[in-house]
Amino acid sequence: MDSRSALKIELVAVDDALAEGEALVQFIFADEERSDRQFAELLGPIGESFKAERYETSSGYVATREGIRSALLVGLGKRAEFADEVLRRASAVAMRRARERGWRALRLLLPDDRRRSVRQAVEGALLGRYENRFYRRDEDGRNGVERLRIAVSRGGEDLEAEVERGRVIAEATNWARALADEPANLLPPREFARRAVEMCAAVGLRVEVWLGEEIRARGWGGLWSVGKGSDEPPALIVVRYEPEEVSGELWAFVGKGMTFDAGGICLKPWQGMEEMKADMAGGAAVLGALCAIARLRLPRRIVGIIPAAENMPSGRALKPGDVIKTLAGYTIEVTDTDAEGRLILADAIAHARQLGAHRIIDLATLTGSIIVALGDVRAGLFSNDDDWAREIAEAAERAGEPVWRMPLDEDYKKRLESSIADFKNYGGRPDATVAALLLSRFADRTPWAHLDIAGTAWLDEDEPFASKGATGAGVRTLVELAAQSADS
Repeated sequence: MDSRSALKIELVAVDDALAEGEALVQFIFADEERSDRQFAELLGPIGESFKAERYETSSGYVATREGIRSALLVGLGKRAEFADEVLRRASAVAMRRARERGWRALRLLLPDDRRRSVRQAVEGALLGRYENRFYRRDEDGRNGVERLRIAVSRGGEDLEAEVERGRVIAEATNWARALADEPANLLPPREFARRAVEMCAAVGLRVEVWLGEEIRARGWGGLWSVGKGSDEPPALIVVRYEPEEVSGELWAFVGKGMTFDAGGICLKPWQGMEEMKADMAGGAAVLGALCAIARLRLPRRIVGIIPAAENMPSGRALKPGDVIKTLAGYTIEVTDTDAEGRLILADAIAHARQLGAHRIIDLATLTGSIIVALGDVRAGLFSNDDDWAREIAEAAERAGEPVWRMPLDEDYKKRLESSIADFKNYGGRPDATVAALLLSRFADRTPWAHLDIAGTAWLDEDEPFASKGATGAGVRTLVELAAQSADS
C-alpha cells in the first residue's frame, strides 16, 4: 500500500493572483484586532458569528480582484496559547473541510511565514488529507484538494526546504497510519515484513528478515513463544540506516509489531477486538520514521528492530504458567498471555544491545493502564536515564506528540517476582510501570526509554483534524529526535 500523496504544493507571494477555482483559507486568532464590519462583509452573516475558537470553521464567499471565490476561516484560539501543533491541526482541519465541500485547490494564508509555520502547514495538510477508505467499493478517490498554494511574504531556499521536510514527515506518518489501519487478514507478520522490505528499498535502507523457525533457532524465546500459537509464523524485521560518512553512536529504535492480538489463551473481550489489528502501531512508527530519516539524509546511525507476530489461542499457544527463556538468557513465567508485547520487546531490546546500540528507545501499544493514567493526549515515557528521557521529551514536544514521564521506581520490582523463574510477565494494576520495569532489565545499563503509545496510537472517532483510526503516533517524535541530535 502506498499512502504517499499526489498533492501538489507550492509557495507563492501573498499578492499573487488566485488561480481558477482556488479557494482561500484564512487562519484567525480569537483575540486579534479586526473590524467586525469588515469581517462580516467578508463572509456575510457567517463571518459575523465566527468566534475563531480553536479549530472552529466558517465558510462562505469573498470578492477578490479575480472574482468571487470560496473562502474558509479556521480558528486558532487565543494567540498566547498558540503552538506549532495548533497550526498543524488547523491546516488538517482546512483540508478536511475542503474535501467536504468538493474543493480541489486551496490558497493558505498563514498567521506568519516562519520556517516552522510553513512546515507545520504542509504536515497538517497532508495528515488531514489521509482517509482510511481503502476497501470501500463506493470509494471515488476522495482525496479532496489536489493543489495547495501557501502564501508567504518572502521566498527562499530555506522555505522550500521546509516544504519538502514537512512533506517527507507527513508522508512517513501516513505510511505508518496505513499499515496500522490495514486489516489483520491482509497484514500478517510475513506480509508486514514484505512491505517493510519494499518501503526500505524505495529509500535505500538495508533490511534483514527472519521468519518462523529461524527465530526459534536464534534463541528468540519471547518472540517465538508468542507467535507459535498462530498459523501465521512470526517475523523479525531489522532495518539499518548507517550513512557511510557518519560515525558516532548507534541508536536503536524498537517497535512492537503485533499484527493482531486476540490475547492468546487469556482471550480478550470481543468488544473492540477489531482494533487489535493496530497493535503493531509501534513497529509501523519505527518503520515510517526510518524511511523519513533516510529521505532527509539525517547524519545519525540507527538500527530499527521490529518483532512481529500474532497472539492467538490454539493448541500450540503459550499457556498461563509456562516458562520461557529469552534471548538475554533470563527466564519469564507467563501469568497472563495477554501481556505478550513485553515478551517480544524483551528479545528485541536484548538484540539491540547485541548490535552495540549506545541508546535505545522502544515504542509500543503496550498497556491499557497507560490509557487510564493519560488518556489519548500524551504517551507515557519511562526511562532509566534522565538525559535520554529529557531529549526524547523535548523532541516529542516539538513534534506535537507530548509525553509524560512516568515512574520506574525499584519499589515496584516485587510485582515482577516469580517463585519459579527470574521474572513473571504481569504485575497487576500498575501494569504500565511494571511492564516498563521488566523491559528495563533487558536494557541493563544502556540508556533506554519506553514510550507506551496505547492511548495515542488510535482515534476511536473522527476529530476535526483527523479521521477515526491509526494516528501514526511516534513517527514525528523519532524523526525530530534524530534531527535535533544532528543539529546539536
